[in-house]
Amino acid sequence: MAMVATDRVISASKAPTARQLAFRRALISIIFGIVAWEFIGRFVLTSNILFAPFSDVILALWRSVETGELWIHLWMSAVEFFIGFGAAIVIGVAVGVLMGRFKTVFDYLDPWVSILYSSPLVALMPFYLLLFGVGLLSKVAIVYTVSIFPILMNTCSGIRSTDRNLLEVARSFSCNEMQTFTKIQIPSALPFIVTGIRLGLGRALTGVVVGELFASQAGVGYLIATAGQSFDAATVLMGVLIFTLAGLALMTLLNWAGGYFAPWRASMDEDR
Repeated sequence: MAMVATDRVISASKAPTARQLAFRRALISIIFGIVAWEFIGRFVLTSNILFAPFSDVILALWRSVETGELWIHLWMSAVEFFIGFGAAIVIGVAVGVLMGRFKTVFDYLDPWVSILYSSPLVALMPFYLLLFGVGLLSKVAIVYTVSIFPILMNTCSGIRSTDRNLLEVARSFSCNEMQTFTKIQIPSALPFIVTGIRLGLGRALTGVVVGELFASQAGVGYLIATAGQSFDAATVLMGVLIFTLAGLALMTLLNWAGGYFAPWRASMDEDR
């Protein structure tokens, strides 16, 4: 009996965790996608104008790295993204907290937030070009504009959806407003804030592409635009792949941050 119990403990310790299993499945899915991409490029869409296999895209990436051209475009796109998206996070969270805590602020701002969130904000790019010119500021403005509203709305929802029972407990223990805010409302809203930042991330990357497609002299979006004009499918897909990998890396970082700052949420997700 003791040996059987020992064998069960050993086998249980060797079983993969939920996180390891999810990683393996994601890795298998990515490998399958790359193989399918290569197969389609080699045997289905064989025209170099329409499509390019994965190996040709990697070759184009390597050539761009060797010449040093890629680093210039990456730096410009990264500056536009981090300034615009960073400002969207700071202001979006701040305004979302104000809307969530104060009903008067919510009543005044909610109609405008709803209108702007449902509007095609990328259409403002020509206006920003006229207002700020073709330099860095117009790209930062469009990234900020398209990414702030998911962050703002999710932050507001997180603050407003705080469990009323917890608030009542805080009042019964004579907690002041700052203690209630920092110890109850902010921890409760953290998963919502992280979700809003994740939603804003994809919109911010789209803003970088749109800004550089309209008018730019550097950036990965500019690289895609010039390659498209010369029917260089491999370079176009290389630019798309760069944005995809950047988004994947940043999303992974956000998932880690969400698990670090809200560990109770991460444990709930693993149990599902």
